[in-house]
Amino acid sequence: MTYVLNAIVDVVKNGNDIDSTCELVSKEISEKRLTFLQFVESLEEILTSTDKEIRLNGVKAFVAVLKKLPLDFFVPEELDYINQFLCERFIDHHSFVPIVLIGIEYTVQMKNITKQMIVRYFNTIMPHFHCQSQLQNDRNTFYCILQYIFLNRLDDLRFMGPDFLYCVISSMDGERDPNNLILLFRILPQFLRHYPLGHLAEETFDVIACYFPIDFYETEESKITRDELATNLSRCLTCVEEFADFCIPLALQKLEASLKVAKLDSLHLLKLCCENFDPIKIKNHIEEIWRILKMIIMTDTEDSADEIREAAIGVLTALLYSLTIIKGDNEQEQLSNFLDIVLKSSNRFLLDTQATLFIPSIKLLCSVGKTSNYASLKIANKVYLILLNKSDVSRTEIIRIIEAMGLITNMCIQMSIDLSSIPELETRWEEICCYFLLYAQNEFPEIIMSALRALKISTKILTNSQRTNYYCILIKLIKSDTTDSIRKETLSCFKEAATHFKEEVNREIIQFNLNIFNQSNDIVLKSKWLNALCCLGKEEYFFTLISDNLCANLSEKQAETEITLKCLRDLVRNVENINLVHHFALNGGLLNFILTTWINGIKSCADFSIFRNEIILEDVSFVINSIVKVINNSEQLQILNQFSQYFNDIMNTKINFKTLSDTQQGIHSYMVILLESILNSLNTNIKLNNMILLIENCIELSTYSNNSICSLSASRLTATLINKYIDGDENDFLIDKFKLNLESYLNLSNFNNVIIQISWITKSLSLKGHRKMLQWIDWSLNLLADPLYGKMMTQCFKMLTQTDDGYLNKECFCSVKLLYRQRIFCYVIEPLISKYNTSPESVKENYLISILYQMDGNTYVTLSPYFSKILPLLLQLLSPEQVYVLQSLQTFRNLLESKTPVLEDYLQSFVPKLLNLSQSSKYMNIRIVALQCLYNCCDYSLIKLLPLKRQVISELAKCLDDKKRLVRKEVVRTKSRWLSIDVVNDDD
Repeated sequence: MTYVLNAIVDVVKNGNDIDSTCELVSKEISEKRLTFLQFVESLEEILTSTDKEIRLNGVKAFVAVLKKLPLDFFVPEELDYINQFLCERFIDHHSFVPIVLIGIEYTVQMKNITKQMIVRYFNTIMPHFHCQSQLQNDRNTFYCILQYIFLNRLDDLRFMGPDFLYCVISSMDGERDPNNLILLFRILPQFLRHYPLGHLAEETFDVIACYFPIDFYETEESKITRDELATNLSRCLTCVEEFADFCIPLALQKLEASLKVAKLDSLHLLKLCCENFDPIKIKNHIEEIWRILKMIIMTDTEDSADEIREAAIGVLTALLYSLTIIKGDNEQEQLSNFLDIVLKSSNRFLLDTQATLFIPSIKLLCSVGKTSNYASLKIANKVYLILLNKSDVSRTEIIRIIEAMGLITNMCIQMSIDLSSIPELETRWEEICCYFLLYAQNEFPEIIMSALRALKISTKILTNSQRTNYYCILIKLIKSDTTDSIRKETLSCFKEAATHFKEEVNREIIQFNLNIFNQSNDIVLKSKWLNALCCLGKEEYFFTLISDNLCANLSEKQAETEITLKCLRDLVRNVENINLVHHFALNGGLLNFILTTWINGIKSCADFSIFRNEIILEDVSFVINSIVKVINNSEQLQILNQFSQYFNDIMNTKINFKTLSDTQQGIHSYMVILLESILNSLNTNIKLNNMILLIENCIELSTYSNNSICSLSASRLTATLINKYIDGDENDFLIDKFKLNLESYLNLSNFNNVIIQISWITKSLSLKGHRKMLQWIDWSLNLLADPLYGKMMTQCFKMLTQTDDGYLNKECFCSVKLLYRQRIFCYVIEPLISKYNTSPESVKENYLISILYQMDGNTYVTLSPYFSKILPLLLQLLSPEQVYVLQSLQTFRNLLESKTPVLEDYLQSFVPKLLNLSQSSKYMNIRIVALQCLYNCCDYSLIKLLPLKRQVISELAKCLDDKKRLVRKEVVRTKSRWLSIDVVNDDD
């Protein structure tokens, strides 16, 4: 104990290594081998020294030990002594303030601190502490003390009244640090709501309001955003009723600002005022609020940008809710008068359907109508009557009228308004939906589209006779040759109708046309009806019907099978249809049917155009895999147990492919595709028998199969099984065994299959972070140098960076380590660059391609340490004669889009090359990407861009005559940006 105390005295006097020594002292105190009092007594000479630096070191040691002790360590008597000591040190010397604040911050959180001690702290702080003269960290410490007090001990200080409030607002007055401001803005509402403001209400508001609107420019280093600051500031300004008289005029005043961000902030603040303040306060400003909102919403000026207009409509909606609260009755005079003002302001746009603001005015009225039933009825009555009474309208006007009526109908439906209850529409309300039905049969596609959208909205309010007409229209449109957009909208209407009237749709549309559909030889018509039926995949009522019809159209004819599988692909890909996919997996369901049919077809060597068609087999595999992926473990196990017997030759019997007959080779090759579709997404909890044998058989099949899709499927399955099931050091010999076998297979004539298998296994091991992965990557690097295998081996480095949606991912229950791409890149990039620089020309290209593949998908953070070595290679490729110029350009574009800093220093080197490519390349894609790169160059600093501006604009002018429209469009976009670089404010 004496040794520790002597050591602390020596350390504190010297001022070195205080923290580590204090940690030893606090440990001694915690374990009761030393008391805190003994520790303080040992510092007597230091704490009473005439040298303030030595005294400061003593206080630092005191606080350092204090912070290492638990919050419940001290009893009130001990805390009282600590409290007095810190207060005395606070006024000792201004240099003591930062460390004492840290001590206060910790002690106010202690369990046994009393009200009197907290009051003593603030009685000491208030007369002696000027917050804004302190450093940022020290101010932050003080605000953290306030945060704890506001949340936990505010009642202890309430009796201090205006003095404490003044301390708080004066401490933040003039604060500019965004990190401190966000902390203050988050804690002030809690304080202001629970502390009396009294005569300081206006002064408190002014101190906070001086930050409105937020003037803060984010940087990459910013931990907070401007939006966070603005949102929290608005909450402070509207958190108490006393601020209403100051806040509403502030919001209205700032709305006059020209900056878009200031307008948006002001509108957001005004919306919060309407939501949080007493409606009577809002009522006093209603005319001025509407005057400004009308200028924004109802005029077609720069100020009426969509985002600002939407925000203004949000304010108007909040205002109307506030008016409803004032009355407590929807039909009272104030709301009615205000609605009259709104309708009168909109009237000239409602009468002129060709006006730019016709639809925006309708949207405004819909927002207003959704605030109350009374508003809905009044607006619907006004708008419907104007629109229904229009005659001699043009095609454009018809489209706008239908859209407007659809929006108003949607408002009525959302507000549960019966159209027949709308005043003056009691006898005319059916005309509305009839209007939609009439124009859904029009000859012009744009009118049909508009009518279908309105009908979809109105589906559930159609009468019986209208629905009969509606179904006829849908049947006609489903069967007809229409545009893709009309077909999509038709199916959307069909789906909506089936949601509300299942039995009716089944009877009137589906069953009525099913026989025609089944008996027809028109494959296009079958495709249309099958697509229509599949769009109902969300409705359980139609599950069996969909499944039965899909099964009926599989395996009979090639064309029918192809369109059915296309529908199935779309079905299982759509997350909305998850319940239908589970239905497919039921015993005796569609999954069972597909597997049984294709297993029998392959084994019996049936119709080769269906059962061994590569496109069809790929679709079948995708569908099976997608279904297996979403079902649970028990269902997966049931499928595996049910069908594993059919794959016995692959799963349980050693295969020697060369000794098999041609028929058996074909069966094995195609059966492995089906096996992969079952096993690929199997949960790793489900164990497989004879795993090693299965992997060896897959390698055998992938090596010797003459069919590319079969070989690829077997390679993927090998990789998947290794990733999921080969674990532990004891299995390392297996990985070595597979490598030896594949090395011997490289001598075969079909070595391409072997290279693909090596690539998939390398990826599998890399994803998993397997201890053997580096050996396989090294092998792949060595194979790049081989003139025979090298070109093909580059695909391995492409695979290592790519993510496959269907294979070797977490959704398939594979093991995927975090940042695996980055680890691989860092391991291979230097060997690749070194080999590129030293290899003969015959294989040099292999390394270059691999480098490009490795760069793809990695961020600048990963690339930066190697960038100085990579950039010369990229620049070398920016030439029209280079084969890989497009890939190099795409890499450049990605780096420029992410504003890679190092590229700024090389603008002089690559901008001329980009200009040359944009003119000289004979490929449109290369010219477009080169122009996109030039466009993104403008993100760099003005001082670097200005010397290049004249050259770039001059050269781009030559590209304006490009024969391809898409290139010309990109030229105009890029040239416009370069023209404006010196008039845009330069952030740097």
